[in-house]
Order: sequence, then structure tokens, then C-alpha cells
Amino acid sequence: MSYPDNPKEIYKASLDTVAKIMTVFVFLMGVAGIILIFTVPPWYGGLFLFATGFVLILVFYIYSVKSYRITDEKLIIERPFSHFNKEFPLSNISSARLEVKGEFRWTIRSAGNGGIFGYSGTYVNNQIGNFIMYATNRNNRVIIILKHPVKTIVISPDDSDLVEAINNKLHKYAPNT
Repeated sequence: MSYPDNPKEIYKASLDTVAKIMTVFVFLMGVAGIILIFTVPPWYGGLFLFATGFVLILVFYIYSVKSYRITDEKLIIERPFSHFNKEFPLSNISSARLEVKGEFRWTIRSAGNGGIFGYSGTYVNNQIGNFIMYATNRNNRVIIILKHPVKTIVISPDDSDLVEAINNKLHKYAPNT
């Protein structure tokens, strides 16, 4: 992964306590499966527990968020393997803002991950509507509206200065009036 000259353009994404607990729990599920394979007959119950834990950890790690990077042309959601990075052209971003207190109350996960290495997938609530989350914690959530197709994404950088950085770069794409 190559880094830009300005390290301020990379914003770390740390796991919150709930995500850490969920991740450790699923990892321990796999460990428990290995123990059960060798100690409790029938062995295939332990194998099922191990395989389930292993697959969950593997898949959610591959798609986990490590950091957010902003360049002159795009916002990049960086994952452990760059092949799986998600990129959003700045020219397609309509707005970026921090969450308002209570805005994520009664959020429902419709498909995705609710805590293993972070929070990702599709969610819905009454204030925001449908949105896609690429977050690692439930603090500093940033709501980004895309133009084409119109959709909402939510990210959670450790440093909320990312909102200002995005908005400063968006002025470059604003129509001159």
C-alpha cells in the first residue's frame, strides 16, 4: 500500500470496545471448536464450530476497514488487502457531515456485519433511511451522500477532521456560480 506525501490524508480507523469483544468472541468460538474436536465425541460438532468461526473471521477480516485515505480525486476505504479497497470519486460526493446526536438511534442492520472487525453492510433507520456502513466504531460517524446513484454511506474515522478535508476537496468540484 503506498501512502501519499501528506500523512494527514490517511485517517486511522480503530475498533470500539463492542467490536473488539465481538471479534474476540468469534475467534474463541473457533478455538473452542478445535478443543471440542479432540475432546468430545462426536468430533463433527467441534469441526462445525471451528469452521464457522474460521470462515467468519476470515471473511470479515478481508472486508474490514483499516483506514480512510483522501486524495485529490477520491475517498478510499482501505482494507487489509488493497484489492478489496472501496473507492469513491470526490466528484461523486454531494456532501459529508458528522452525525447529529441520536441520529443512529433505532438503526437496524438489514444485511452485513454487526461487530466482527467493525460494522459493515446495509443498515436502515428513520432519520437517515437506507445506508451502507464502512465503520469500525460508533464514534465520529461521518455521513456521506453520493450523487450517482444517490445513496448514503457512513464511515467512522478516529479523527473527525476527515469531514473538513473532504469538504475542502469538494469545493474543487462545486459548480462555479
